[in-house]
Amino acid sequence: MKPTICDKELEVLREIRSGSLSEALRQHLATCTSCSEAVQVDRLLAADARRLPDLEELPDPTLVLWRARQQARLRNTERATLPIQVAERLAMALGALGLVIGLSLTWPIVRAGIGAWLGGWTRGISQALPLEGLSLTLALACSLFFLVGFGLYTQWAEG
Repeated sequence: MKPTICDKELEVLREIRSGSLSEALRQHLATCTSCSEAVQVDRLLAADARRLPDLEELPDPTLVLWRARQQARLRNTERATLPIQVAERLAMALGALGLVIGLSLTWPIVRAGIGAWLGGWTRGISQALPLEGLSLTLALACSLFFLVGFGLYTQWAEG
């Protein structure tokens, strides 16, 4: 349920603090939840101010009430977007799983494709390094999986 904020709150608080509440505002206060809540907060802060005379000035109760409402809105927003965040993370995890399954099922084709794509470059590296063609392909695939895993981790930690 969305809390409503009355546009007469400030006027009601001003008149209550001055000690002269008009009859129209008195009737409004009897029916308006928002104004009643603001008056209660104002009275609580005034009581605290009387008990703690060392304080020079307490914050304006309307500002305190406004901040509390803003925090409640933020909490509600976070609660409302939680399913979206969960679905996003689930989609990333399923995508990574699909990539692993797809590569494992098509590994011979991928290996042949990487070998053909890299061509002489792979042979040059394998001659410079003590890696066979399969080991180099495996090293490249592991690097790819590491990058995908790192990307998923950073995305997961970001949320």
